[in-house]
This record gives sequence, C-alpha cells and structure tokens, in this order.
Amino acid sequence: MIIISRCPYRISLLGGGSDLDWFIKEKNYGICLGYSLSKYTYTVINKLPSRSKRGILNYSSREEYSNISDIAHPLIRTALEENNINDLLEISSFGFASRGSGLGGSSSFLISLLKGLALLNNNQISNYEAAYMASNIEINKLKKPIGRQDHFISSSGNISCFKFYDQNNKIDRLEIDETKYKFLTNLTKKLYLIPSYISRSADKVLHKLKDSDTAKDDLLHIRNLADNFINLEDEREHVIEESFNNCIKESWKIKQKMSGVMSGILNDQYNELNKLPLNWIRLLGAGSGGYFLISPKLDNDKIEEELRKIGIKDFFKANLSEEGSEIIHRS
Repeated sequence: MIIISRCPYRISLLGGGSDLDWFIKEKNYGICLGYSLSKYTYTVINKLPSRSKRGILNYSSREEYSNISDIAHPLIRTALEENNINDLLEISSFGFASRGSGLGGSSSFLISLLKGLALLNNNQISNYEAAYMASNIEINKLKKPIGRQDHFISSSGNISCFKFYDQNNKIDRLEIDETKYKFLTNLTKKLYLIPSYISRSADKVLHKLKDSDTAKDDLLHIRNLADNFINLEDEREHVIEESFNNCIKESWKIKQKMSGVMSGILNDQYNELNKLPLNWIRLLGAGSGGYFLISPKLDNDKIEEELRKIGIKDFFKANLSEEGSEIIHRS
C-alpha cells in the first residue's frame, strides 16, 4: 500500500505567542489568526513486504530501522508509537521549507504523517483531530516549548481563528464575520514572503522568551490586539483595513523588541526591505531567522520590480491554500 498525504505550511497574522501553554495557564486563554499557505509538506508512506528486514526513512537525513525504538527522528518515532504501527515502512518526506523557516514546518510534516498513518490503519481522521494529536505529540510527549497555532492553522485550510483555553486543553474555532473574511482573503493575494536565508531553532528562541521578565505582558498585549480586531464591529472595509494594519504593526513593534527575535543581520535585511513602499513588514515565527512577510502598497507587478531592483530574486507570493491537510493518493 502506498499513501501520499500533504499539509500546508501556515502564515500567522495576529496573536502569535499567546498560544503558548505557559502563557495560557497564566492568562486563561490565547487567540491566533492566520491562514494555510499554498506551499506543502508531502509525505509518502509505503508498507514494505513482510520479508523486509529494515524500514527506510528519508527526510533531510536517511535512516534505516528494525524497531520503532531505534528511530532517531522524534516525530516519526512518536507518531508510529501513537498509531501502534509495528510493520516496517518506507517513509519519505518532501517539503518547500526547511526546519526553522518560521512557517510551521515541523507541524506541517507531523500532520501530513499522521493523516497517512491513520489511513494505513484503515482509519480516517479529521484535520482537527490530526492537529490535536500533532500538538499533543510535540508539546506533551516531546516537551517542545511551542504553541498550538501551527498545527491548527496549517491543517485547517483557508483563513482561521482559534481560541486556546487552559481548562482541558479546550480549543475553539472562532467565526470570522463575512466582511473581515473577504478583506483577509483579498489581502492574501497581495502578500509576499522574503527569505532571510537564516535558519534557527524555534525551541531555543522560545525558551529565551519564557525566561524574559516582560514576556507575559508583551504576549498579553499581542493577544489583546488580536482580540480587538476579531471583535471589531464596524463593517466598513476601510475601517477593517486600517484596524488590521494597525494591529499588525503594533504587534510587530512588541515582538521586534523581544529577546532573541532580531539579530544584526536580520536588522540589516529588515531595514533594507522597509525602504520599499509597504503597509507593514514582519518576521514570521519565533524569530532569529526564517521569512519576512510584507504587505506592499504597490500592485504585484510594481512591487516585484522594486524587489528585483534591490537584488531580491527569491521572493514569492504568500497565497492562500483552501484545502488544508489531505490524502492525495492511495493505492
């Protein structure tokens, strides 16, 4: 049996950081708004014949294994254990972005893998179930200091907003009113991602954040900005746009000053990009590397011309994925 699954990466817009468990325990809830990116992690799972002696794992490295406990890759090992799969497998993973890109790469990979493994067990799990299982594996089983927005935003498809509670790890998907949804959908057609060419460990950055004296107050402010936009009652398009842009810019000002977010090289890149005619610019993910997300004031052709003028060639549009995580082949 061969199964191919995929899961989008994610773009976080507002509320990032307030989904961290330690913050939620202190402040009762977190809230995150974002969307699934039309770039994906693909996972191919091949059940090997019973005569096979070793399983094969191809990701950024290559592994062979005879027992699950021998697997070095923690996400693959734990996913197999959680699904009680003892058959030897060949698993290959292909992704657009490397680990440490700020696009939720590890979560995208794990959700894609879990969807495929569930089907291997003749079980179909929803994207919500896959996200919940993936977040529990990374946070509770592997003790990674990350939040849950990556899993739920990437797996869901389209634009989504989630509220994370302390009690019983409750997670609600919030409704986004039609006017805001239309604005955000149109916005995604105009956003661009610019690589910093710096990869980093989100775990290290997030450990530093937790130890910061101002982290709780900073994240509370970021959460409140997300709340303010989601709960905005004025339905006039220009008011929604102004409110959103102000919330993004204010959130970035707070994040920019947090421990470990920016470095000398990143500051240089940021200052160069900020010379362009932009509504706003921000660094995605935990910081210290990854991708810049920009909202240009110019139309697409003109901003692409401006980017090339300053020597940036590897930019790409941050388009929306409507599908979310899915099985794309089974034979």
